[in-house]
Amino acid sequence: MAETYNTLAGLVQINDKNLADLQVTDLLDEAPLLKAMFAQVASNGTLHKYLKQTRVSSVAFREPLNGLTKTPSQDALVTDTLKLIDGSFDTDVALADAYKGGRDAWLQIELVRTLKQVMATLEKQCIYGATSLASTSGFAGLFDNAQLDAIADDMVIECGTPGAGVNLQTSVWLIRTGKDDVSFVLGNDGKFVVEDEPTIIQKAGADSGFYPALYVPVTGWGGFQIGGAYSAARVCNIQTALTDDDIADGLALFPASRPCNLIVMNRKARNLLRKSRTATNPTGQPAMLPQEFDGIPIITTDQVVSTEAVET
Repeated sequence: MAETYNTLAGLVQINDKNLADLQVTDLLDEAPLLKAMFAQVASNGTLHKYLKQTRVSSVAFREPLNGLTKTPSQDALVTDTLKLIDGSFDTDVALADAYKGGRDAWLQIELVRTLKQVMATLEKQCIYGATSLASTSGFAGLFDNAQLDAIADDMVIECGTPGAGVNLQTSVWLIRTGKDDVSFVLGNDGKFVVEDEPTIIQKAGADSGFYPALYVPVTGWGGFQIGGAYSAARVCNIQTALTDDDIADGLALFPASRPCNLIVMNRKARNLLRKSRTATNPTGQPAMLPQEFDGIPIITTDQVVSTEAVET
């Protein structure tokens, strides 16, 4: 296969069939960050263990015949616990059988809709983690990471014109994605389990009585890795203004040897960035919606919300 396995599209399997072979090309359209992010299979079933460097090795000049006190590099073992996501659904047998394509075609439509929502939900979890902005029952993400949850953190800056509205803020996330940096993690060898033969169950009606329904279990395991101290950064408290200077200041937080390779924002933030460029456009025409910044692609997703609290 030409599909590589460092992206979710190449790694996810529905039962034993690769997503790339299912010809559902728009399954990740509502999760553009997941589509672009590096993905890998968990190191141990539903647990993902990796080493995170916490200290660099010391190096210094010395005089001949004089020694140095050497400080070695240091790593911490991180264990991410993957969480079960459940997209199981049911549908009225009568609706399925009455569909022009038949029961199987109706279930396929419902399955694709469900899987799209699964991917969108996983993407929001990667951003907002186990907070009220995503699911408190899900895995940890960017928003609740100790390196990214306060203005005083080394990898967080406040935009030049910070907002003050209660629950009216958004953020731009600057990510270095890769095997040892930010990546999405799949459990169960990358498989999403979909029951091939739906079960007929008795379901209570909306008003009274019961009706026969086709029940289709859809489950999978997901997690999120932030590989190192310089794997992600955040520009926060964005409400009314976002400029190129804000983005550049965020990018400057990364070491030159390990730069950011994805910029993630919502439509509001991208429009604010566009508006900041209009006044300096040499033709006097409104600026186009930005697609990249200094060669780094801008990922625009509705999973980044505009209802964040003011960061302090």
